Amino acid sequence: MGHLLCVLAFALFFLGDANDWRWGKAALRLCFPAGLALLAAALVLLCRGGRPLGAAVLCGLLGMLFLALLIHALFFAFPAEEAYARQDAGRPACTRGVYALCRHPGVLWLAGLCLCLLGGFGLPFFTVILVTALNVGLVAFEDCRVFPAKLAGYDAYRKRTPFLIPTAESIRAMGQDLRERTQHRG
Repeated sequence: MGHLLCVLAFALFFLGDANDWRWGKAALRLCFPAGLALLAAALVLLCRGGRPLGAAVLCGLLGMLFLALLIHALFFAFPAEEAYARQDAGRPACTRGVYALCRHPGVLWLAGLCLCLLGGFGLPFFTVILVTALNVGLVAFEDCRVFPAKLAGYDAYRKRTPFLIPTAESIRAMGQDLRERTQHRG
């Protein structure tokens, strides 16, 4: 049941992206939050527990870090309303912060969270592979179809920022961006 919920969650993510790319139907904008709820429920249902307390605590703390990074990447690294409510083309591509690291940092953070759930809470290894594979498929669709059509400057962003695996150059770019932002605040 839990694996089916994972697949259904990603089907909703794909449907929401297809809607953003092609149809722009208001009712289908609920696909993303519904998919998030299904995925969260699936991961909770699939955790089997039974790990030593030390492993659960350590993996739980690290998992909270990955969850915070994921929430930041999805909702706070750019104006969430712009990404999830507006359906018009020409929205600017987010190229700063964690999005200077790679074009889809959420994949890294969700995979890290799933690995923490594996180590600390008994999430099956198959689930980690399934969720990560579905997520990579989703972002490949977004990267090839949705974002180039909807986000201004995305093609230039693709040329200078790695798809998933950060490089030394992209790590430096993220660090420089963070330094610049903190200097402007101070």
